[in-house]
Amino acid sequence: MTPRRLLPGALLPSRLLSTVHATSGGPIRSPEADYALDDPGWPAEVPTLLIAIFDDSGSVISPSGTDPLANRFAEVRHAFSVVARRGSRHELGAVLHFDTPSRGEVGPVSLTRRGLLVLRWGLRVPADSAGSSELAPSLHRAIEIAGGHPEHKATLVVLSDFELLDPEPDRVLAKLTAFPGQVHAVVLGSRLPVGVLDERITVTRIRQHDPPGAVARAVLASLTTHRPKS
Repeated sequence: MTPRRLLPGALLPSRLLSTVHATSGGPIRSPEADYALDDPGWPAEVPTLLIAIFDDSGSVISPSGTDPLANRFAEVRHAFSVVARRGSRHELGAVLHFDTPSRGEVGPVSLTRRGLLVLRWGLRVPADSAGSSELAPSLHRAIEIAGGHPEHKATLVVLSDFELLDPEPDRVLAKLTAFPGQVHAVVLGSRLPVGVLDERITVTRIRQHDPPGAVARAVLASLTTHRPKS
């Protein structure tokens, strides 16, 4: 069953789109956040695709509070909004959740202000989420999406504590390493032992006591991998 990826066309109030303020080349701050992000540079010269996968299991801190773990959805939204401020049609973004298929799948859509309005609907725990701790279904879907965009340089960002309950977690992690593009593991919490993830995977550890913006900066780094700097 193919999950619904786009909502029916509708005009949304302008207040739903983050407004970011910055001078060119300087840090960017959003009214929704109390931290600033670096300038994202200019659109990539090559087509790109970033796929973000969210772990919504009970072992991940609930989406409330101001620390970067609990506020992960808002922080990823901030990162997307900074790129959308100076986005292009050939830079694409998509959102998946461990519960796949689900109503939380969105994209791929262009990383533009209009595309951001669509992506925002995936940046929350889906209404039909069962709190799965299995990565395999969403990883398979991410590989499928990347395969459907062979002309795009793909980046996969997985936001999870990696306490996986897949029947064969080693095989799943091997498939993660073999993803056709760059892989960035944003590890939520400090329990993951060193060496669990292959050295070819970029790892950013996010802890509850880290300052606000830690998740946003990690995701922004992957969003701007192929972008020339200002």
